[in-house]
Amino acid sequence: MNKKAIENWQKHYSDKSDDELIIAMHQFIPSSEMHIAAKLELEHRKQQSELKKKKNEDNILINTAIWADITEEFGITKKSFGKKINFIKDRFCRKVIFRDLEQAYILAKKGFSKPSVILAGAVIEEFLRQYLIYKKVTPDKDTFDAYIKACQDNSILKSAIHNLSNSVRYFRNIVHIEKEKDSKYTISKATAKGAVASIFTIANDF
Repeated sequence: MNKKAIENWQKHYSDKSDDELIIAMHQFIPSSEMHIAAKLELEHRKQQSELKKKKNEDNILINTAIWADITEEFGITKKSFGKKINFIKDRFCRKVIFRDLEQAYILAKKGFSKPSVILAGAVIEEFLRQYLIYKKVTPDKDTFDAYIKACQDNSILKSAIHNLSNSVRYFRNIVHIEKEKDSKYTISKATAKGAVASIFTIANDF
């Protein structure tokens, strides 16, 4: 049996469908390199499929646990949060927002305050950008401050913007390294939790 030949045949079969691999197995005798390669490729795909399925199941369990904690702490479920941002239609964008929100929460909870604040600020910035598009309002610039100003000028999200205009800009400003001149400027866990809470504050005004 030529191991190298089997590897070459397996590479050849890598872009074939499962049905084509089954046909190949029946075309050649069990001891042939072609049959063995097709069989190995099918087994490899099955293993990868099972690993992917398990990973997805694990992710669902983790995600459920994260949102159970978020609901307990902030009083909002994943479903109700999703409804509040229904104006964001792009599925990939929604997926990224949920991912970054969840990661910001986990990081804040674990004490990784700076990356948590960065992610939370990015989520809020995207909220404002998307909401302005939804309201057909064009900001002067594509910047966080310009989004806030556009909301203020057009009386959009008045309550949320009033509360966030200073605090969120503060969150965004303190993430720069030059701002951390000494330990008193270090971002605290409470600050990170506040940044995450701000996501829900603005979402409640949509």
